[in-house]
Amino acid sequence: MEQFAGDQYNIIATGTGPVPQATAALPAPPAHLVGRTSEAEQLLELLDPEGQGPSAVVVSAVSGLAGIGKTALALHAAHEAAVVRNWYPGGVLFVNLRGYDPEGQVTGGQALAALLRALGVRDEDLPSTTDEQAAVYRSELARMADQGRRVLLVADNASTAAQVSPLIPARREHRLVVTSRDILAALPARQLGLYELAPGPARELISDSLTRARPDDTRPSRQREALDEVVRHCGRLPLALEIAAARLTGDPGLSLAAFAAELADTRGRLEQLRYDDGGHSLAVRAAFEGSYRRLDPEPALLFRLLSLNPGPDLATDAAEALIGRPARGLLANLARTALLSEQPVGAGRWRMHDLIRLYAAELAEGDDAAARAEAADRLLEHYSTTFEAATALLADLPEERNRQRFGSRSEALGWLKGERANLTAAARTFSGSHPDVVVRIAFDLVYRLFQWRYFDDGTAVAEAALAVVDGHGTASDRGGLHTILGMALFGAGRRAEAVAATQESIRIYRELARDQPEVEPLVGRSLANLGIQERDPERRRVAAEEAVSIGRRWARGDDPALPDVELAGALHNLSVALADLGRHAEAVAPAQEAMEIRRRQAQAAPGAFQRYFADLLIHLSAKLLEAGRPEDAVLRAAEGVDVFRQLAAEDLRAHEHALCDALSRLGLALAAVGRREEACELHADAVAVAAHLGENAEEAQVLAELADVLARSAAGRGMWRRIRRRRSPGGS
Repeated sequence: MEQFAGDQYNIIATGTGPVPQATAALPAPPAHLVGRTSEAEQLLELLDPEGQGPSAVVVSAVSGLAGIGKTALALHAAHEAAVVRNWYPGGVLFVNLRGYDPEGQVTGGQALAALLRALGVRDEDLPSTTDEQAAVYRSELARMADQGRRVLLVADNASTAAQVSPLIPARREHRLVVTSRDILAALPARQLGLYELAPGPARELISDSLTRARPDDTRPSRQREALDEVVRHCGRLPLALEIAAARLTGDPGLSLAAFAAELADTRGRLEQLRYDDGGHSLAVRAAFEGSYRRLDPEPALLFRLLSLNPGPDLATDAAEALIGRPARGLLANLARTALLSEQPVGAGRWRMHDLIRLYAAELAEGDDAAARAEAADRLLEHYSTTFEAATALLADLPEERNRQRFGSRSEALGWLKGERANLTAAARTFSGSHPDVVVRIAFDLVYRLFQWRYFDDGTAVAEAALAVVDGHGTASDRGGLHTILGMALFGAGRRAEAVAATQESIRIYRELARDQPEVEPLVGRSLANLGIQERDPERRRVAAEEAVSIGRRWARGDDPALPDVELAGALHNLSVALADLGRHAEAVAPAQEAMEIRRRQAQAAPGAFQRYFADLLIHLSAKLLEAGRPEDAVLRAAEGVDVFRQLAAEDLRAHEHALCDALSRLGLALAAVGRREEACELHADAVAVAAHLGENAEEAQVLAELADVLARSAAGRGMWRRIRRRRSPGGS
C-alpha cells in the first residue's frame, strides 16, 4: 500500500482480487463538540438528503480562522449524518487536501485519483488524464446514487477552489463538505463561517479536557477567575484552548493562576501557546503562518500595519490612512483568508482576532521602523482631524461651520460612536509618541465620553494627557486637563479624587490669573464644577457663589451668554446647593437666571448648549414645585421633556438618563396640579426608559414616585398593566 495523498484513506491496491473500498474510514469525531450547537444544526440541515428536494445544496463550505474548529465541526456533522442517522449508506470519503502545508498541497487531480482508489478503482484502471478521471468519478457516484447508496464526501483543509472543483458530485443525492481558512467564493457552495467560542463554551472546553484526563482535577472548579483569564488570553480560539488544556493536563501541578500569569505577557503569549509531546505538535503561531505565507505582498503589508491600530477594530478609511492608498480590496482579501473579518458584513469595520493581532505585531517588528512610524503618524492624523471635524459640527459653533467634513449631524455622531474605542485607545497609546496631538483632542474627547457615561475611559484619557502635558502644552492646558479629569472622576463616583483634581485646576488658574487676568473666567469655570462636586452643600454654595461673582464681573454688561463666561453653570450649581441647604425659595432665582442664559446660548448654538438648557428647565421645574408654584413647574418641565426627547432621538445613550428624570419630574408636577392621569402616563414612560437603562436604582426611584401618584389617583386602575407592557422588549 502506498499513501499517495498523505493519509490512510487513499488506497492503492495491487493484485487481482477484489479491491477494498475505503468508504467508512472517517477519522474519529471530537469527544465532545463544545459551543457549536447552532452551526452543527445548520450543517446537518444541509446534509439531510430528504430535507431540501430539488433545491438541495450539494456543497457546504465551512470557513474560518486557523484553529477555529472547522475540521472538528465537519467530522462531528459527518459522523452524525452517516453513522448515527445512516443518511449515507454508500459511505463517507475523507481527504485531507493540506492546503496550507509548507511542503505542498494536494492538487485537485491528486485528490480525485485518491478518491477513485477509495471507491475501489484499480490503479491500472485509472485513466491517464484528470478530465477522464473526473468522468469515471462522476459515473461511479451516479451508479451508487442509482443504487440508493448516497455518499458523503469531506474535503478537509482546502486552500483553493481548484483543489475542490473536481470532487463536486454531479448528482444531488450526494453531499460534499469542504473546510478552508479561505472563503472559497468560486465554489457553488453554501458558506458557513465559524468564529471564536462564547466565554461559557470556551471555559467548558478546558474544564472538560482536564476532568476527562483526571476526574479528580479540581483546578477548574477551584480557580474560576483564573480559568476566565486563561480563556481570555486564548482569545476563545479552540486551538489555543486545546493547547492550554494539553499544557495543564501535562503539568497537573501548574495552577490556572500561574498559567494565566504566563499568558498575560503579550510578547510571549504565542510562544506559550504551543505544545509538543515529542510526537504530536500544536502551535498557534504555526497555524497562522500557513495563512500568512499565501498572501501577496500588498495585503501582507496591510496585515502587518493593522497591528499598529490600538483599538479593537478599524474602519476602512482608517486602514487607508495606515497604508496610504485605497484599502477595501486588500481588506476583503484578508477577510477571505480569515485573517480578519468585517463585522457586521457591509459595515466597513474590520476586526482582527487578538492572537492574530499579536502575530501581526511580531511580523511588523521586522519592517522598517521609519515606515512603521509614518504609518502610525497617518493613522493618528486621520483620527484626530476627523474627530475635530465631527465635534465641531456637533457643537454647532458658528466659527466652526466651514470645517465640516460630514454631511449631517447623524453622520458625524455615527463616526464618533463607531470610533469611540479607537479614539480612547489612541489617546492612551500615542500619548508618549504624539503628546501634542493627544493633549489637543483630550478636552473634547473626555467631554464626549462623559456624555456617553464612559467615565473610566474619560478618566484614562485625561490622565494620559496629563502625564505628558509638561513640555507639550501650556499651564492653561494643564489646568484644563485637571478640570476634565475632575469631571470624569465625579462621573465615575470618585468624588474625593474629583474634588482634588478640580482644586488643582483652580490653583493653576489662580496662579496664571495674577499675570494674565483674562484667565480668571477659567477659575470661575472650575469653581462652578467644584460647586457640584463637593460633598458638603455649604462648601458647594461658597464655591458656586464665587464662580457667580467672577462670571458677573467678566460679563461687564455684555452678553452674559458668552460661552467663555460660565455664569449659567455657576448659577445652576448655586441653585442646587441652596436647595440642598433647604433654602428652596432662594434657589429659584439663580435657576431662573441661568435658564434664560442657557436659552440664548441654545438658540445661538444648539449643538453646544441645548443639553444644558434642558437640564436647567428640569432643575427649575423641581425648584418651582418645592417653592409651591406647581403650574410654573409644569410649564418648565414640559418644555424640558420636549427638548430631551429631541436630544434622545439623535443620541439616546447621551441623554437617556436625563430623559428618564425629566419624564418623572414632569409627572410629579402634573400630579401636583391634579392632572394625575397624565402624570401616570409620564411616569410609565419614565419606568420604560429606566428599564431600558437596566439601572435598578433609577427604576426603583421612578416606581416609588409613581406608586405615590397612583395611591392618590383614581386613574391607577389598569396603569400597572400598561407599565408592564412598556417595560417588556416588545412594548410600545
